[in-house]
Amino acid sequence: MKYPDIAFEPFFTWVNRPRILYAPGVRKEIGFEMSQLGGTRVALFTDRGLVNAGVAEMVIAEVKNSVLELAGVFDGVLQDARIEVINAGAAFYRSVKADCLIAVGGGSVMDTAKAVNIMIGSGDDDFQPLADQAGLWEGAKPLRPHIAFPTTAGTGCEVTSAMVVLDTKAKAKLSVTHPYCNADLAMLDPELTFKLPPKITAFTGMDALTHAIEAALSTGAEPIADALSLHAIRLIFQYLPTAVREPQNSEARGNMLLASTMAAMGFGNTMTGAVHALAHALGALYGIPHGLANALMLPHVMAFNMIDERMERFRMIADAMGIEVGPMAPRQAAEAAVDAVKALLTTIGLTETLKDFGVPTERDALQPLVELAATDGQIGYNPRYVEEDDIVTLYQQAH
Repeated sequence: MKYPDIAFEPFFTWVNRPRILYAPGVRKEIGFEMSQLGGTRVALFTDRGLVNAGVAEMVIAEVKNSVLELAGVFDGVLQDARIEVINAGAAFYRSVKADCLIAVGGGSVMDTAKAVNIMIGSGDDDFQPLADQAGLWEGAKPLRPHIAFPTTAGTGCEVTSAMVVLDTKAKAKLSVTHPYCNADLAMLDPELTFKLPPKITAFTGMDALTHAIEAALSTGAEPIADALSLHAIRLIFQYLPTAVREPQNSEARGNMLLASTMAAMGFGNTMTGAVHALAHALGALYGIPHGLANALMLPHVMAFNMIDERMERFRMIADAMGIEVGPMAPRQAAEAAVDAVKALLTTIGLTETLKDFGVPTERDALQPLVELAATDGQIGYNPRYVEEDDIVTLYQQAH
């Protein structure tokens, strides 16, 4: 379809700091690349699941075979980047006298590594006061050399200047930004994703899709992000079912990694919207993995956001999904895009609803979720204003 004549804010900024390397087996370049950044003694951050699956060892072996020295491996990262784990990670980094760090993992690992690096740069022992500040831009300086190897194709944390951390005491997810927290170099190696189970492949892929769709609909949407987000949607619809069905399909895995990174470059500049706000609350209070929470909420929030001033953007999204939008009216194209998301969820086996996770439907019981979602920083970028009653309805629709 022809790119429509759509408006965007006349002033916007574009930031994309990390360098990106892509290739199957690109991990073999780790010694040269980290040396170029000035690192010599590596603290590697990962989780026990990746250690047990042998994925972390694929990078560790290359570190050991290089000019670098492996100071130690911190594998204590849990689901969500938890403040107490971040503090332990910073203490570990200092104890092994590292001068650089490598993250091997999904969003929780990469966000933990980002936060640890901030603490090393600031000299703090507790990340909580930093998390409470949310924006760590004033006086920010470059941090220790940092390379990220994403092992899931979903979060795009390797390229974003933000992280989401879990305050387990307050049972809240906090968004924290820092201009230098993302990796100096993102190394995209599809071979590191081959052992990812189909279920996790599915919901991390839906995380990337949510990033791309929300970036294209955001109040901050602009042409550069459009280019990245819309192509990410094309790749995800083409390759996610194959990646779920054929875990060692290098072409599918590689294109999903690229889609995830492109979607993150898009939403990192435009922000997201109500899907993420509602998903963050579900993760904090019910422990639903972030990508799966996004998948549960995405079609419902998309339908909610079908407003006149965003119809042409829905049309672009539908076209990127492979829908023949030429003869369709704008609303018909928008409805087709929502239906396509629902069909994709079925194809990749994500048939759960909020009922499966014990989320209530009663208004009073939903109030803690509603309060968290309503105060989430991403909700302000949603194209349609979201009232508390709207949040209740959206949770009920996803039940």
